[in-house]
Amino acid sequence: MATMRARIEAGFEAFGRVVYRHRVKALALLLAIFAALASQLPNITFDTSTESFFHENDPALIEYEAFRKQFGRDDLVVIAIDPPDVFDRGFLTKLRAFHEALETEVPHLDEVTSLINVRDTRGEGDELIVEDLVGEIPRTPRAMAALKERVLTSRLYPNLFISEDGRFTTVVLETLAFSADSGEDLLSGFADTPLPGGDGGGETRKPLSDEENSAVVSAVASVMDRFRAADFRLYVAGSPVVTDRLKREMQRNMGRFVGLALLAIGAFLLVLFRRISGVALPMLVVLLSLVSTVSLMAASGVAFKLPLMTLPSFLLAVGVGASVHLLTVFYRAYEADGDKEAAVIHALGHSGLPIAMTSLTTAAGLFSFVTAALAPVSDLGVFASIGVLISLVYALVMVPALLALFPVRRHARWVVPGGRNAADRILTGIGEFATRRSLAVVVAAAVLVVAAAAGLPRLNFSHNSLLWFPKSSQV
Repeated sequence: MATMRARIEAGFEAFGRVVYRHRVKALALLLAIFAALASQLPNITFDTSTESFFHENDPALIEYEAFRKQFGRDDLVVIAIDPPDVFDRGFLTKLRAFHEALETEVPHLDEVTSLINVRDTRGEGDELIVEDLVGEIPRTPRAMAALKERVLTSRLYPNLFISEDGRFTTVVLETLAFSADSGEDLLSGFADTPLPGGDGGGETRKPLSDEENSAVVSAVASVMDRFRAADFRLYVAGSPVVTDRLKREMQRNMGRFVGLALLAIGAFLLVLFRRISGVALPMLVVLLSLVSTVSLMAASGVAFKLPLMTLPSFLLAVGVGASVHLLTVFYRAYEADGDKEAAVIHALGHSGLPIAMTSLTTAAGLFSFVTAALAPVSDLGVFASIGVLISLVYALVMVPALLALFPVRRHARWVVPGGRNAADRILTGIGEFATRRSLAVVVAAAVLVVAAAAGLPRLNFSHNSLLWFPKSSQV
């Protein structure tokens, strides 16, 4: 075993010598691979739908997609309006303009319904009259009062287009059942034989895509912003709104998490190494690893889904370890004799095996997620493990090459008198305490595990996207 380990370490030393002496070629090759991957980054997509949690071959999803191909999806967007008085001529005039703007400017709509155009069916004598509820806005107080009484005493309008107390009114937008790009033939259902290009069962029809739903929500928000006022307060709800908000929050949170992770990593690296190269090299490795991994997702057509939000922060946190381990050994050797090439070779020979084993075991553990029944968890296993391996390659090749290419100053403070710095003393002290008080440490750990396990029965499982938002969120 010792001989095998010695051979592996000698192999890493030889590898380090090759990278050091061919540093420009090594960097050029890595950057070419990175550029090829990064070119796919603009193709990354986001999917916050419930369907994204299922694998493409999941029987439940197959049946659901068959249902949607036949019946489509007709999601609703509901806009609530809180005016001083619903039954006021000025308000109804503005409501009509708002209604017409929505009909004109919002894409992928089947119908817009409000008090302005909701069907009014009534009998007068021996006649059945069917017309828009507000065909013409009443001009007199008496006519307005009659309209108000007819609306509030009806069994059709309260709690649908107006609240029971008459304070709120709504505009209901129903989206198209099928995408405009699906090539649907409206007469296909009446054909005696299947029409060319289809099977008569709507195989070519596609439900509205996530992008089309986002376009609906964006256009609605634009119209609302133009009409919103103190006497025309607006609130919006509906599944397209929730889905769109989830996507926006996911993108915003991912950017925030990555920024915070980089800030924390950079601060600790600065405290640990106290030199620019000790901060810049690990940060460069994790950033390139992250971009490469996300680019692979884009190239393979895998969208970012809600559980994958953790992937960027995870890769940043895990990927930095290999570089830190390598640089720690390099700086020690470099400060000792000032020979940069020998320090790089020594660092790879000393740390290459543990770094590789740590990354490989981490990737193997993550890859076990591939068997998960939920598609995002499976995707997380695939791309998190790939990301860990990519960061390993960057750490073992890019860090030595950059150390060889750029000057590195010797840092007198890196080695303190006695050959042990503060981190050494702290970690050695922890090890000595653990060995001297081994029984107490084991007992304390066992007590903590038992106390923590007592909370297991309180775990519960839920998938309610509304609960993912803070209570203060408008959605």
